[in-house]
Amino acid sequence: MPVLVDKLRISNFRSLANVELSLSRTTVLVGMNNSGKSSVLKALQLALGAERRIVGAEDFHSDGVSQQLDEPILIDLRIIPVDTEGHRTDLFDAVWTQTDFLEKSIVMDDDRNRQYVVVRTRIAFDEGRSDYVIKRTALASWPDAESWTSYTQEVERFPRTFNHLLAFFMDAQRDIVADLQSRGSYIGRLLSKVDIPEQTVQELEQRLRELNDEIVGNSSILKHLQAKLQELKQTVTSFGESVEITPITKSIRDLHKGLNVEFKDGAGPAFSLDYHGMGTRSWTALLTYQAYVTWLEKQAAADLGKPYHPLLLLEEPEAHLHPNAQRQLYKQLQGSLGQQVLSTHSPYVAAQAELEDLRFMRKQGAACRVKQFGTADLDVDQLRKVRREVMHTRGELLFARAIVLVEGETEEQAFPILARAWFKRDDFELGVLLIAVGGPNYVPFVRLAEAMDLPWLIFSDAEEQPKRELGRALSRLGLELTDERIVLLPDGQNIETYLVDQGFQDTLKEGFKQQLRAERLNPRHEAASISKIEGWTDDELRDEMQKNKTGVAAWWGRALAARPTEEWPEKLRVLMNKLGDKSGVQP
Repeated sequence: MPVLVDKLRISNFRSLANVELSLSRTTVLVGMNNSGKSSVLKALQLALGAERRIVGAEDFHSDGVSQQLDEPILIDLRIIPVDTEGHRTDLFDAVWTQTDFLEKSIVMDDDRNRQYVVVRTRIAFDEGRSDYVIKRTALASWPDAESWTSYTQEVERFPRTFNHLLAFFMDAQRDIVADLQSRGSYIGRLLSKVDIPEQTVQELEQRLRELNDEIVGNSSILKHLQAKLQELKQTVTSFGESVEITPITKSIRDLHKGLNVEFKDGAGPAFSLDYHGMGTRSWTALLTYQAYVTWLEKQAAADLGKPYHPLLLLEEPEAHLHPNAQRQLYKQLQGSLGQQVLSTHSPYVAAQAELEDLRFMRKQGAACRVKQFGTADLDVDQLRKVRREVMHTRGELLFARAIVLVEGETEEQAFPILARAWFKRDDFELGVLLIAVGGPNYVPFVRLAEAMDLPWLIFSDAEEQPKRELGRALSRLGLELTDERIVLLPDGQNIETYLVDQGFQDTLKEGFKQQLRAERLNPRHEAASISKIEGWTDDELRDEMQKNKTGVAAWWGRALAARPTEEWPEKLRVLMNKLGDKSGVQP
């Protein structure tokens, strides 16, 4: 029966001043750059990694003025027993109570008599050693979130690493070609464990020596080179009697140095992975990790049935892969042994995850915050709408600084142009996303934004039906039309009639003229059409705007953007000011 690291707390580490995360079997960290995703992975590596862990002053949290070097870095993990489906059970299985940490008297019971273990990693400067020292202990309980950093009741000190509960970090630069040359890579570690009987090793190495001799003996170039290199022993006597060229390794121990992996793509010939793209090479590196940990599981099982629980800490599983491959890779990772904690910038990867497995990370000042989407209060249909209408179509909002929700295509075309004119940068440069929700379909977007602690705004027409539908949507969210995040046009107006009533007839007509010029009509026809546009009454202009609202939206947006922003209509200026406040970006 497996275990699960289900809770993680981190204090004073890099951008993580004080955060708590719930971990599932596959946890997906999403958020903008520099929101703390990699720091979470590195903290887990410090707590459970098998590699040598080095900590410096730069790893301590900075409040923007100074680093908190007087306070230790704390990383607390709660480990619980679960069944094969991942559901919590009451007792650790017998095979776990014989491992290097559960055999100690550190297993605690919660108020429902369910067992758990708390492992604390404490990192602080040791004056005697003149270095940062990592100390790992078991705690007597899982303290309250408000006071956990001051909790000090320890019951046992642990060794440097656990043999049966280990974390493995893989960064976004993984490459199987480089791994083949490294004994420390996962494939290098596997190859160093090649278990061939000693007598067979001697026989194979004798055949390898003979094969080397045969290769050299049949090549005039290699023979010439080897003869010339013999002169080395005349100068450097310590090299012995002779110099040999070995086209292939003569030692089974050095097998990894000459190992290659070839991949046949389609009907063509097989090529070494050197000739394949970085997507294939990155994916292959992940497969070697899976080979490594499943081999260790087999070895642990062979050792008196000991258990094994690896944690894969993976940066950007999407690296170098096209969208369909990203989706496939995620499904493949879900079948991996143990747990996975992934950080991603891919909406395609995030869309594959269950909503309850997503952790939204956001920077707030010098520190980071972590939020989780709560699914307990939502029914099946509500959850389906969030997955289908948001995650599967507009998953990029997971990485936004703020979002503006509008009803239709008109605003979606014009508003990015206006935002560029207001902020002097494109909306995507600002980390701002403008989303047409397709009618009054605001609810799933706002639900996800609220769960993410993502600032949001709604800009809406105020005609009777759209206003009524917006009110209903807000009511389902426990909000009202008077919420300060709602920018509502005056009663009875849509964006087209509002612009006319605000006196922007010339701007709107200029948009129609620009659209007309783009059609490259003959000069006489163009001149006649422009003359007609100039003569439109307000009612005719409103009618034309309504008939051609999506076609002309970008054009009137450009015409309005060309005017000084202080001359813009009030509601648009209100929207841009609120967007600046919510996103933290100013013109």
